[in-house]
Amino acid sequence: MEKVRLYDQSSVAYDRRYRQIQRVKYQALAPYLQEGPLVDVGVGTGIGLRTLLKARPVVGVDGSIEMLRLARKLVTAYDAGRAIACLVCAEATELPFRANSFLTAVSVTMLQNLTDVSKGVGELVRTTHPGGILGITALERSLPLHQLEAFTMSGTALVARLTDLANEDTGLILRRVAIDS
Repeated sequence: MEKVRLYDQSSVAYDRRYRQIQRVKYQALAPYLQEGPLVDVGVGTGIGLRTLLKARPVVGVDGSIEMLRLARKLVTAYDAGRAIACLVCAEATELPFRANSFLTAVSVTMLQNLTDVSKGVGELVRTTHPGGILGITALERSLPLHQLEAFTMSGTALVARLTDLANEDTGLILRRVAIDS
């Protein structure tokens, strides 16, 4: 909860400080994204929405209500005649969606903020349809690529590794595989 409070307090300055570097990360994910429903877990102020809202509905999830208030302004501007977006205030470790709800799930520079990264990744996998794509990035200094890969072994197959994203993140593109019961 402490991190949510810090993001609430920094929401207005966040875009000015991180807009350019966050856009680089979303653009690196863009070629891998599938058409169809997409969830962005850790949507923040909505910096990535312009990239994500191309011919697909997007659900943005964040634990910070203040970040979501700013994202709402962008959604209103981007939604004119395009794919729809909705914003949900929820924790990344307890997503309020049914299993297999999305064809694509993304999480940009958020996982390293979780106390239980494994649970957060598990929720991304759970809510992504088998055959769907997961695009995740994390701050390299906080969650190095080898650790990120260790959290993503169950239920996924590696598609690509992304390195040196905006000189601070690394990431993975994963395909959700069916898990035998």
